[in-house]
Amino acid sequence: MMGNESSQLSGLEIEDKAIEITDFWCHYQATIKDSCRYFSLKSDGSVSVFKGEAATGPLWAISTPLEKFSNNLLKYRHPCIVRYISAWQQRSTLHLATEYVQPLSQILNTLTPLQICIGLNNILRALVFLQEQAGMSHNNVSMSAVYVTGDGQWKLGGMQYLCPFADLTSAYLKHARIHRYDKAVDPNEDSYEITTKVDQYGFAVLVDDVFKDCHDDEVPHLKEFRKYCRNSLQHQDPSQRPKLSDALLHNFFNHEFISIYKFLNFLPLKSEDEKCQFFSSILDNLKCYDEETVAKQLGGLLLSRLTMLDQTAQKEVIPFILKPRNDRIPNGEILGFFSLSVFKEHIKPRLMQLFGVRDSQIRMLLLRHFAKFVNVFSHEELSQHILPELLLGIKDTDDNLVSATLICLSELVPILGADTVIGGQRSKHFTDGRPNSKGKPLLPTTSPVPEPKDYPIAKSLQDLPCSEHIYENDSNDLTSFEKTLTLNERPSPVGGESLEDEIMVTETSKKIESEDDWSDWENSRQLSAATAGYIIGEDIIQEEFIHRNSIEDKLTQNINPITKIETNNIPESRTILLQKAAIQAKKNIVDISELDIKNQKYEHSKKGADEFDFFADMTPVIEKPTIVNIAQDNVTQGVSSKLNFVPDDSVDENEGWGEGWND
Repeated sequence: MMGNESSQLSGLEIEDKAIEITDFWCHYQATIKDSCRYFSLKSDGSVSVFKGEAATGPLWAISTPLEKFSNNLLKYRHPCIVRYISAWQQRSTLHLATEYVQPLSQILNTLTPLQICIGLNNILRALVFLQEQAGMSHNNVSMSAVYVTGDGQWKLGGMQYLCPFADLTSAYLKHARIHRYDKAVDPNEDSYEITTKVDQYGFAVLVDDVFKDCHDDEVPHLKEFRKYCRNSLQHQDPSQRPKLSDALLHNFFNHEFISIYKFLNFLPLKSEDEKCQFFSSILDNLKCYDEETVAKQLGGLLLSRLTMLDQTAQKEVIPFILKPRNDRIPNGEILGFFSLSVFKEHIKPRLMQLFGVRDSQIRMLLLRHFAKFVNVFSHEELSQHILPELLLGIKDTDDNLVSATLICLSELVPILGADTVIGGQRSKHFTDGRPNSKGKPLLPTTSPVPEPKDYPIAKSLQDLPCSEHIYENDSNDLTSFEKTLTLNERPSPVGGESLEDEIMVTETSKKIESEDDWSDWENSRQLSAATAGYIIGEDIIQEEFIHRNSIEDKLTQNINPITKIETNNIPESRTILLQKAAIQAKKNIVDISELDIKNQKYEHSKKGADEFDFFADMTPVIEKPTIVNIAQDNVTQGVSSKLNFVPDDSVDENEGWGEGWND
């Protein structure tokens, strides 16, 4: 359960249950919302909060133990000392916020001997810093003063007894002894004139405690170092005890694994030749060690900014570190150094931190290898942490960075979906234009299918099969151009939906008349509409409309053709016949039932005869295919024309409806 605390840290939530209780304070785990990600390896803003009350004693007359601890952390900064974040007073309780740490005593059983060796090296470096550079004595070196960060690094704490060497007296040690670790207190401490070697004795006790359950052969030179601690660091004569910096020169802190760790820690001090030689062989040297230990202890150093910016490391180390090892990867691909489970536990949290670094070189390196590790993240991690950082990258002014970022965004589309990656509303703009494999081919072929490398021979349109029947003229005088093939246009807007698609072959027996022959165009147009009441043959009307190149309303589809009138002799002109048909159609309207829409032959039959069409010039014109007429020298009078007709008075105009007005 979490509770809000009013503090100098905005958004701080402290757990109700303490993970450690000492004589001076209670240690709680806490989280800072919307905070810097570098407080913890988890990138969730985890921190540690120490709450302390006032204590009694001669050493705490001026300040409480937690207050001294806080002031010393603020003053003495070192990579191997617990990192100070903030401190504040709330009523009578002092609060100290530090980086996320855990007491060593709670996780010691989960550490390997190699990890313990590296941890002791960190504590020894912190003590050397305090003694030889700050001129301070810790006076409380024990397991209770050691904390472990989220990435497994040991940090020195418990600095409430810290004091300068000038103030370190037997009386001071006597006042502090009541709360110090009894085993780490030299029994003859009161009788010594030299009191500056207290930390050497305490460090030797710490070594014995952490390696209590380990065998001497589990870590190189462990047996020798234990003997060195008993005989030298715990010598009966404090003057014979060596400096702690001399202990760093022991072989126990200089075997291969520790040497790699030290080299990565002091990388800025190395020359280019040393770094080139080191990174060329580091992975081969680390293969003989436990990969989980390597990932936990060296993962942060292998992915540090200095390492990632080194040219040799970018070629020899980074590609293998950023790729998880998968046994199912086909042969020939580069295998990663860490297994998938170890990668997710120790390397993935560091990658999430690195994506928050605003360094173009670091970001480009991550983008270059993004496809190798993108699948280790969960959907929530990708959408909540990685995607926002990538979207920030596409707004940068560096074109190379934007280009690489867009490529990485494409890797997220199959995982998160395009809606999450690009946002906004999407619509389908493209369709699958592939032909249906189960459908029948449009042009069936009898020839065998050519090989993929062969190219089909081009065929002319005449060679292709045609499902329509083409009528040929038997006349021997006609040339090949006299066979005119006319394809139907799309149906006219009114009444043309039910017209059948067909191929018309027309043969003309006369020349195209000149424009002067159509002087009475408007009247002829209206008369032709009236004539259609009697001459309702579809072919006749179509021929009439083709000759005039205009759109007329089609016949009502429910009217059945009555007859087709063809004449071989044309005694009268076309205009006279059309006028007679119009007059006859007007006379035949003798009953009001003729006005019923279902008895009318088509829509404008009466309008064309009785009144002038003011909207005739507004009729939309859709171009019909041009009919090529082959002129002949002699017009044969025997050729019939669809416009040469004589109205049949015997035809019943109501025939075809099947019902009367009174039905």
